Amino acid sequence: MRLLLAVFTAALPIPHGALLRIDRAASYDNFLPTRAYGLAYSGWAKKGGVVRVEFRSKAGVVVEWRVERMTGSCDTGKQQSFQLAGNKVWWAQQGATQFAWRCAFDLAGKEVRFGAATNAPANKYAPSGLGAIAASGKRY
Repeated sequence: MRLLLAVFTAALPIPHGALLRIDRAASYDNFLPTRAYGLAYSGWAKKGGVVRVEFRSKAGVVVEWRVERMTGSCDTGKQQSFQLAGNKVWWAQQGATQFAWRCAFDLAGKEVRFGAATNAPANKYAPSGLGAIAASGKRY
């Protein structure tokens, strides 16, 4: 039975205490990743209406989770799209930053964009890796 529980119990990438503080601060925009492959939580902030959660790899790669209000179409600015874990995920690179995102409606019925961004080049952090983090996002 223990082995069965271990298989079905996945550790969330954000510690419980931080998760509660983010949830209170984010209010209706409480979309967070359920997976952050090879990354460890390192902190969060909310500035200008944007929730940011930072993760770091052992190699020093920084990935930032962002949740923000959206205007226009969800796919605005896309350069690629992926179908990951049953979710449509968009990806683009602007300058040194690559970003993978999804969109959803918050509890107030307003559309938000959420996803993962990094300054690591695509040959060090694959677009599909960012996409997988974005695909894991859900409302807490």
